[in-house]
Amino acid sequence: MQTITERYGWKRLTVFFVSVFAVLAVVGFIKINGGDGPPSCAQHWDTMSRNSMVDCENAVEKWCADSHRDDPDGCSNNVEIDGDDRNVGKQ
Repeated sequence: MQTITERYGWKRLTVFFVSVFAVLAVVGFIKINGGDGPPSCAQHWDTMSRNSMVDCENAVEKWCADSHRDDPDGCSNNVEIDGDDRNVGKQ
């Protein structure tokens, strides 16, 4: 009975495990930075022009209307202050 390394060799196994690790890293990165949070522009208010701020405010309001239907105005205010929605619904 052959071992895996005898059958496929060290190079192939190394390439296989590196490939698996790379795929898992990419999937993890996508999940962490996925589109489940508020628009990323909300974290960069200080570097925006006026037109960009208006566009970002509209994107935040749309996202809050979809994601926080119970309190979209409170969500918009929190996201514009903090850049995220962690404090939405907290007193």
